[in-house]
Amino acid sequence: MKKRSPPSRPHEARARYPIRAVSKLTGISIDTLRAWERRHAAVTPIRDDRGRLYTDADIVRLRLLHRALAHGHSIGRLAPLTNEELHHMANESAASAALSPDQTRGTAVDAAALAAALQSYDASAIDREMARLAAILTPLELLRNALMPLLAQVGEDWQRRRASIAQEHLMSSTTRNILGSFLRVYARPNVPARLLFATPAGDRHEIGTLGAALLAASSGLGVAYLGPDLPAHDLVDSVKPAGVQVLVLGLTKVSVAKATERELRTLVRDLPSDVELWAGGRGAARYASIITPRGRIFGDYAEYQQELVRLGGHIA
Repeated sequence: MKKRSPPSRPHEARARYPIRAVSKLTGISIDTLRAWERRHAAVTPIRDDRGRLYTDADIVRLRLLHRALAHGHSIGRLAPLTNEELHHMANESAASAALSPDQTRGTAVDAAALAAALQSYDASAIDREMARLAAILTPLELLRNALMPLLAQVGEDWQRRRASIAQEHLMSSTTRNILGSFLRVYARPNVPARLLFATPAGDRHEIGTLGAALLAASSGLGVAYLGPDLPAHDLVDSVKPAGVQVLVLGLTKVSVAKATERELRTLVRDLPSDVELWAGGRGAARYASIITPRGRIFGDYAEYQQELVRLGGHIA
């Protein structure tokens, strides 16, 4: 096979991530990053008087390389490939290994490592393990098979007094930070569709919604993430200036609240007709009678991801 150089980046691309941040975001050690650059020209960071600086595009490529490497390919073979070829190779390998017993055991070990770090209140270890998982799993796998199940388990353990509120807060804040970091990595301007993400007034649990925003961004769609606890009138006022096609709501409260009902009825009434309304989360089904005449409710991330494809996204 004729060796090809990795795709060049636009001259105007902004390099802003130092090597330590890149190591944390990709799960690749600093020594390995330097070796990949020196021996294989896997990426070509910009250098200044402080050292290497990487762009968002560099991080996306490094994560693709790391995913493909985890499925048994060598860096020497991977480095000359384009991002599209790396994406295809990683997805093919993941599909062939999907039913492997070893794959199942690996996921269990990953969850155990996170749980162990949480027990010792080791925020750095939690952060490193999440970054490592993100480098070898697709965004959907990261959410569905690792982060969300562990968050649910920690919440259940806290309710049963098997975990402290401090541990629950530590896990939530670390997860929020890592998802926010990856959302920034994937976000790109001038894309064909935009989605706005928020939770309604009174709902302060944003991690599931942040995960949904990450899936949309990783599929190549434009994302505007507003965060939790937004009043209906502010959401309605935001969609037109943001130029969005879809408003995505996270609803986490499992008990029906009159205040939330009022907020949702306002959204259904006032949201522009050309903006779709999507909802997900543990509490979404309880408001189906209000939402479904106007929008969609998704039962899980996989179903939601398929709808992203309809908007023009691809499965990362």
